[in-house]
Amino acid sequence: MFACTLFLFASIAAAGPGTDGIAAAREALESGDTERASILLAQARLNLPREESVLSARVVAELIYLEGMTPVVAGVNREEDVDRWRDALTVFPRLKWNREIWDDKALRGYFEALRAEVSQRDPVPSRVPERRGLIKAFVDGVEHSPAQAVRAGPHLIQVECPGGDVRGAWSDLTDAPDWIGMCPGTVDLAQAPEKTDDEFAFDEVGPNQGPEPLAWVEPQAPVRVRQPIRVPERTLWIGAGVASAVSLVAYTAALAARGQYDKVDPPAFNSVSELERQRAKTNRLVGISGGMLVVAGGLSVGAVVGVEF
Repeated sequence: MFACTLFLFASIAAAGPGTDGIAAAREALESGDTERASILLAQARLNLPREESVLSARVVAELIYLEGMTPVVAGVNREEDVDRWRDALTVFPRLKWNREIWDDKALRGYFEALRAEVSQRDPVPSRVPERRGLIKAFVDGVEHSPAQAVRAGPHLIQVECPGGDVRGAWSDLTDAPDWIGMCPGTVDLAQAPEKTDDEFAFDEVGPNQGPEPLAWVEPQAPVRVRQPIRVPERTLWIGAGVASAVSLVAYTAALAARGQYDKVDPPAFNSVSELERQRAKTNRLVGISGGMLVVAGGLSVGAVVGVEF
């Protein structure tokens, strides 16, 4: 048993990191050796960001695809493994089903259906900064610029630093990557890459290249529009009626108070100060009556034409 385990790890070490590990895992799955394939894929996932060159979308997608195929070959069916196929097709939509690993017509048809499904995934911005010096930013092997995005899912992001070093990391881009911090040392952000003036120049699309970046526009904060409050007509008429009644009561009270200080035989008041207080009371009642009459008129007009706040 120990000898078999030692041989297994020796063969894995000989396969090498990253891309070589993916190829070795594919061969292991084609022969049905899921244990060896699992170890190779786990090692390749760790080592892929350490590769010294920018990797193509096909390489990244194959790793994710094989991670989803390994349980299938082992006889385990899980939804999370199907999600791996979705993620692989998001990275490289032209990825083909490997019939050498598992020739199942139903699963192959399902895989093809997923190809259309993932094209509807929401975009997520890669958030490449405007000021980045001579750094080149890549998502799944495709160079990205500011205001660009990819479909949601796990991606291999890489930077080509000014000195030529390539550094990478796995990211779902939910949080903005530290593109500049991925490069060792200090990056001169004042430098800018040379721009081509040839408007007809274009890069040839290789067979292993992923989809072109999507355009990205930062969503604007929603403008909240306050809905007007409309007072029901019935409420306005009731208010007008109440205000009219209050006005009438106040006016009646004012007339009664006026009759008190107009009475001279016999006089209702024995001093000038009492008379002044009665006049002030009468004036307040007249003012209340007049004010409520105005309110009643306003509410009546509002009931006719409609009122919104």
